[in-house]
Amino acid sequence: MADITQLPIMTARDAESIGFARFNDVPTMPIDIPDGNFTISARTSDGRRITFFFGEYKRGAAPSFIDIQYHDDGTTIPNANGGTSPSFDLFTIGRGGRNAYDSRHHPSEEKPSIAVILLGSS
Repeated sequence: MADITQLPIMTARDAESIGFARFNDVPTMPIDIPDGNFTISARTSDGRRITFFFGEYKRGAAPSFIDIQYHDDGTTIPNANGGTSPSFDLFTIGRGGRNAYDSRHHPSEEKPSIAVILLGSS
């Protein structure tokens, strides 16, 4: 089992003071993600589920990307493995609040099933 460090839930300001990023002024659960592949699975009080897969490009290295998947929109699309994956709506927010991508305007067969964030340094 991976060595997981999860600190208690704290204020965003307290999380920031110990080196974690701050996003909105709400309760924050800081987690140190171990090297290698690792998934965080979360569920809301009404049962909606989302997963965050921290993936490695090199075995045993720090994760290089995050795959995000929402599991409960009730829609699916074919995946690369011959099965199906849940699909969902997604939009991005950029400079000035601009939406660079918005899947809500796409037909169901073009909606995303995984959102990928690359953890590179620009």
